[in-house]
Amino acid sequence: MRTTHLIYWIFLMLVTKNGLAQSVIRWESLPLLPDSKGRAGMFAGVSNGAIIAIGGANFPDAPPWEGGKKKWYDDIFVLETGKKSWIKSTRNFPRACGYGVSITYNNQLIVIGGSNPNEHLNQVVGVAWNGTDLVLTNYPSLPYPLAQMGGFLVDDMIVLIGGNQSATSPPMSTCLILDLKNLKAGWQPNNTFSGVARIFPICGVYHGEGYLFSGETQGINAKGNKFRDILLDAYQIQLKRNNNTPLLTWQKLAPMPRGMSAGGGTVPLLNDNQFFFWGGVDAVTAGWKNPAKHPGIIRSMLIYKPESDEWTYLGEERTHASRVTLPVVYWQGLWVYVSGETFPGVRTPSVIGVRGK
Repeated sequence: MRTTHLIYWIFLMLVTKNGLAQSVIRWESLPLLPDSKGRAGMFAGVSNGAIIAIGGANFPDAPPWEGGKKKWYDDIFVLETGKKSWIKSTRNFPRACGYGVSITYNNQLIVIGGSNPNEHLNQVVGVAWNGTDLVLTNYPSLPYPLAQMGGFLVDDMIVLIGGNQSATSPPMSTCLILDLKNLKAGWQPNNTFSGVARIFPICGVYHGEGYLFSGETQGINAKGNKFRDILLDAYQIQLKRNNNTPLLTWQKLAPMPRGMSAGGGTVPLLNDNQFFFWGGVDAVTAGWKNPAKHPGIIRSMLIYKPESDEWTYLGEERTHASRVTLPVVYWQGLWVYVSGETFPGVRTPSVIGVRGK
């Protein structure tokens, strides 16, 4: 652990450049989510020019270390173009849930899996906004309950990676693929991933190929004690069809300078040439024992360039609180971070966007 931290800080000192972040990105604040406590684990996507945000969970009465109970939600919020506030829909989602995968496709948000206080879910539901109301569409259910996975969309195919089947089950390495042009085939399992089983990975898409970064698995130390093992690995994923059968090809990439578990369902792609990483749980944050004195989510920002397979440190973001367990959606040239968790058990109603310069 000490060696890992030393390497990380040496990396920061070697590559830090004054003003680099300001020359690469620009932040913009959006209307606050209409829940003063904020939410973690929401689903979000874009439909007919509006952002749809669904569900999630928080601790409305007290933090968990003071006996507060976690509450899950089924309400739906809509932010239309040019509006200064969100609309709370009169229509609710079929059940309270969070911590699944959000995919925007064909002018709708597709809500995949997730969990609630009682169980993990196998639901897959499309949600579209028609300007006045929400329209829900059922998709093929997952073959088993699944939450805390990663996912992306390439060539009309949704790919899910990792996750777990219950709150007490171990992380998985299996992939599931749904061909949206062949729904009758349902979700097809794919076991070609040879990496570590994981939950909360980060996924992205660049030039028609998927990318998988970090996440976490369950580690066992020399004393036999379990710990959150934050992963540093990264992969490029080529997705093709062969006689209506999806095929995945994996290529391992340069490892991350720091881990980033649960840092947002989708990693922003800035200027169509570089992934932007902010927030998430790193190894230091994961090892913190006292939630009441937690320092907060790490503020460092990273850039990854797919063409050169290189990482760059941008500095620290001090204006906006870093966050974990939240959806990230592309909307009007902005990559929008919808709410999320800033400390253990503490959410923020803040909604912010980032774009490249």
